[in-house]
Order: sequence, then structure tokens, then C-alpha cells
Amino acid sequence: MVHEVVRNFGAEFIILDILFCIIWMAFLIRKKYILQWLIGLFGTVVVFLFDYVLWYTVKGTRKIYSLPDFFTNLGPAWGPLLFLIYFSFTYGMIEFSYVAVMFSAKGWRKKMYWTMFLYIGWFFVAFFPKILPLADDTVFIVREMVSGRWLQIGMALGGFSAIILFKYIWEPFKSVTWKQIGYLVLIGVIVHFGMEISLLAAGIRPATDLVTVLLFNTLIEFNSGTPFLFIIWTLTKNRGISIGGETEELIFETVGLKGSDITSLELDESE
Repeated sequence: MVHEVVRNFGAEFIILDILFCIIWMAFLIRKKYILQWLIGLFGTVVVFLFDYVLWYTVKGTRKIYSLPDFFTNLGPAWGPLLFLIYFSFTYGMIEFSYVAVMFSAKGWRKKMYWTMFLYIGWFFVAFFPKILPLADDTVFIVREMVSGRWLQIGMALGGFSAIILFKYIWEPFKSVTWKQIGYLVLIGVIVHFGMEISLLAAGIRPATDLVTVLLFNTLIEFNSGTPFLFIIWTLTKNRGISIGGETEELIFETVGLKGSDITSLELDESE
């Protein structure tokens, strides 16, 4: 079982991470993915409650050993608070909204477009400071995840079990297929693998975490929340909030694509 999840990065990472998050949110709004944007905002609150409230404040398993001067100058209370607000916002907004986009994106080319957008953005954020370092300030944070791992495993098993149960007893979920449940697992793997592999490749995660952190986080960490997001999505997607479509076509496409969301998982490329 993994005991520690480590990050060590410079102040440039923070600036680029915030910039990428702003660009990501702008694209969501431009594509009229309003519900997905709101789910991303919901994700920032969820991550903050876990990271700052539960792990940092209550359990003390989130350790912050160094921060850039901007944060430390705020004092021992406000500095970590502001940093973890930033940390929760970019992670929560991008990962949660990406998963919601995957619930609704029409066709596999749309899904590939958003996945490439995500991966390219994260690799740029992780690697550009290596090419052009701007500051000497660094962040060194550790999350001790002994009991936390069991919590994540329990949430993943409980969430997917709930979907399977709802499939047989609750009308909004009766059309869910086993293929779609497998797709949910795949989405959770893809989104978190993108984060982990970019951090590991850039040296932000220690190389010794290749198997322990990369493997466990990829398979379990975000899949502890994917089924609950799908439940929220299923219950809110027909509530009159835009989920995209009006400006769905990509600027480099020359053919019209028709497809379906997660309710059918079929790709129809007829015009």
C-alpha cells in the first residue's frame, strides 16, 4: 500500500497551471458546456474539502514543507490555505469537468480532441519550467495515504455498486449497460493517468513512485469519484442547463459528425 504521494515543483508550475485552467474554462464556456463547467466548479469544492479540511486540517496527513515566498509571506495559516485553494481549484475544475465532457461529447473524435487538449496542456505545464525556469521558489508537499487509500477503494467499490443497483431499481439508470459502466472506469483511468504521467515524466513525482503511485492513482484515485459524478450527471443533464452541441464542431473538422453520449456509446460518422 502506498504511504506517501510527493510533489516537488517550482513557482512557474503554479502560474502555468492557473493559466491552463483559465483557458480550459474558457473553452468549456465557448462550447456551451455549462453543466460540465458547473460540475468542474463542484469538483473544486469536493477536492478542497478532502485536501484542506480532511487531510490537512483534521487528519494532518497532508504535509506542506515549502512554499514560494508569496504564500509564506501570508503567514502560517493563510499561506497553506491560499495554496490549497489554488491546488484544489485547478485539479478539481479540470478533472471533474473533463469527465463530464466525456459523458456528453458526440463521437470518439470529440473525445480524442478533449483528451489531447488535456494531455498537451498538462505536459506543457509540467515541462515548460524545465526549459525556461523563472524563479527559485519551490513547493514540496507530501500526502500520507495509508488509511486514505482504503477510503478511496471503498468509495470506488461503493460508487460502482450503487450504479449497478440503480440499474435494476431506479428508472433514470435502467438503460445503463455493462459496456457503459466499463466506459466510466476507462474515463477515470484516462484522466488521472494524464496527470500522473506528466508529473512523473517531468520529475515532479519521484521516479521511485513509478509503480506505487502511478499504478494505484491511475486505477483508483479518480475512479473513487467517477460513479458519483455519473449519478449527478444522469440526474441533472435534462434540467435545462446547456451541455453543449450548438458549437460542438471542431475548427479543424471538415465533416459533420453525429454521435451519441454515454447513453449509447455508438459512433455514427454519417453526414
